[in-house]
Amino acid sequence: MKKLKINAEKLLPIALAVFLPGLNLFSNSALQEEYELDFYKKWFYATLVLYPLWLVLEWVSKMKFKYKFLLIILSIILFTAIIYFLLALFEEWIAIRWVFIIKFFSASMLFLVIQYALQTQKNVTQLKIEKEQMQTENYRAQLESLRAKVDPHFLFNSLNTLRTMVRHNDAKSEQFILSLSDFYRQTLKYNEAKVIKLLDEIKLLESYLFLMKNRNGEAISITIDIQKELYKMHIPTLAMQTVVENCFKHNMMTSKAPLKIEIINTADDAIEVINNIQPKLVKQPTSGYGLEFLKKRYELLGIYDGVEIDQTEEEFTTRLKLI
Repeated sequence: MKKLKINAEKLLPIALAVFLPGLNLFSNSALQEEYELDFYKKWFYATLVLYPLWLVLEWVSKMKFKYKFLLIILSIILFTAIIYFLLALFEEWIAIRWVFIIKFFSASMLFLVIQYALQTQKNVTQLKIEKEQMQTENYRAQLESLRAKVDPHFLFNSLNTLRTMVRHNDAKSEQFILSLSDFYRQTLKYNEAKVIKLLDEIKLLESYLFLMKNRNGEAISITIDIQKELYKMHIPTLAMQTVVENCFKHNMMTSKAPLKIEIINTADDAIEVINNIQPKLVKQPTSGYGLEFLKKRYELLGIYDGVEIDQTEEEFTTRLKLI
């Protein structure tokens, strides 16, 4: 596409140099009545004049000069004088010299307008590209920060839970240690990956949920029901965990009123995380790493409908698109 655009830009001045004289000659009935060879000769001469004119104007327009407009006018006058002198050598052109000068200046103005429009379009396109690149780099920086971020509270709480389990000779202590180790090992393993297979994301999530389940006991009820046919599809790294963390962050959970989280797949190859709404009495501050940032991560992958949210009085549903 880029190569095609460059070729079109190169062909434009050639096309103008060829067709503009043709339109002028064909619209002049007196010139059409001339001998055919002279008719096409004048067309050829005009083309030879207009194409260099385009190149000269383009070159002068790109020069960094304080009085660029004055330089352009002087260039047109000088170029006109040279062409005028050359054409004056032919007697058949003498009768139309002033007409030629007027048409030559008109062509110059037309070329300048077209070149200005093209350059303006290039500048606007370049600004858009630079803006998108800056946004992309900003999102990437935030993503790297997210990947490098290890929640100390989660780690400390997990270690305190482990200490309590060991002190009470809990049979699940060993499994808790393995899950904690596996969780951080998997997090480091996929640290640089933009997306991972759904199966790997589920395994990582299960390690995280095992830790949370052991810390909170019956205060959490979690169900995962995803068809195995979707395991080979991909999802942004830690996307499901981000959504589940959002559930824990904004909702209360007790053994009498447990937080219920259901993770399922939809018919159109998406993952839905559904939780009952039990808002905390004290609203939690926004960290910047939640659902809005997850939307931006999808956008970096060229997906602008990756995250969809639906909320009722009783349930909060987050829909994640599989890739």
